Amino acid sequence: MPSYKNGAPDVVDLQDAQNAKFQTLRLQRFYLAQLNYLITYVVICVAWVSGQYQGSVWLMLSHIGLGVSTQLVFLALFRSNWNLRLQDPSMTNAQIAVAILLITYLLAFAGPLRGSLIMIYANIMVFGIFQLSRRDFLIHSGLALACFGALITIEHYYLAAPRSFTLNLVEWFILACFLVGLSMTASYIRELRERLQQRHNTLQAHQETLRGMMGQLQNLATTDPLTGLANRRHFIQEARRRMTLMRPTQQLGIALIDLDHFKRINDLYGHAAGDQVLQGFAELARATLRDHDLIARFGGEEFVLLLGNTSIETLHQCVERLRQRFAEKTFDVLPEGVHCTFSAGLSLLQPEDDLEVCLNDADQALYLAKNSGRNRSEWHDPSYA
Repeated sequence: MPSYKNGAPDVVDLQDAQNAKFQTLRLQRFYLAQLNYLITYVVICVAWVSGQYQGSVWLMLSHIGLGVSTQLVFLALFRSNWNLRLQDPSMTNAQIAVAILLITYLLAFAGPLRGSLIMIYANIMVFGIFQLSRRDFLIHSGLALACFGALITIEHYYLAAPRSFTLNLVEWFILACFLVGLSMTASYIRELRERLQQRHNTLQAHQETLRGMMGQLQNLATTDPLTGLANRRHFIQEARRRMTLMRPTQQLGIALIDLDHFKRINDLYGHAAGDQVLQGFAELARATLRDHDLIARFGGEEFVLLLGNTSIETLHQCVERLRQRFAEKTFDVLPEGVHCTFSAGLSLLQPEDDLEVCLNDADQALYLAKNSGRNRSEWHDPSYA
């Protein structure tokens, strides 16, 4: 499995995974080609048993032996990943060239079956219909015609009782016509495949763009643009989602936080200073809280904190730690010696509780903290309410 660094998969591991995927596809194509070789072996055996093969049993077995040995070499190259060093890792050109030479060797002893078996050349070319360029396809077609032409020429001049040379030329002509037609069809299929691939890539790029835009819209819908924290809408949704996942013995902690005398900061030092104070609190909160704690801007200078599976003591310690650090924080836009503070109201949320009621309880505790002198946190006491 790919490793992850900073939440993203390692590039090298992704490349290895992609290479392994393509190598698996190449092996599948190779095994499919072996089915054609197996059919050819069966045809050779049937031709020999029926007396149509013009050679000894050892010659007949040599076709099978050469076929098996050459394919074992290709298999070893695939299995050792040595093919990945080549410009064409699929080795399509090499496999087709070897198959053309092997079928030419077979046709030399095919006798009257030669006219039927020459179409195996075309079957070999189909193997590369999605991989070969037009130039490669024409080269292999030329190789097949050259091999078959050399075979009938050698037979005509060197065999004591050669087949009809006219018949051989007609077979060569028929083969040439088939290969030319197949080359044109293969070129069209390849061009069509390239166009489809181009359209697929364009569509994929559009989909990536749409996903990015949807992500931006989702971010805008759930994030406060000034502080980068979650907004009120996202907090309510996430809090309710976490409530559905709570076990009966668990409880969530909610803290409603309000910056003290924030209106005075805006009036005395300007809204830009107020914005920097809000941003500074957000940065401090992100640095102080745990990753799974949720802090959101609830509106204006009010924030809300959600802690999972906590107690009132743990919630109070967390808020106090944040309050003390915020009281010690300095801001460039504020005069020296001027510090900001906040007050907080705490409440616990049980699985059966209503979220709005719990927020109202935290708001009452916040009101108590404000009335008690500010720069402090209070928890909701039902008797006080």
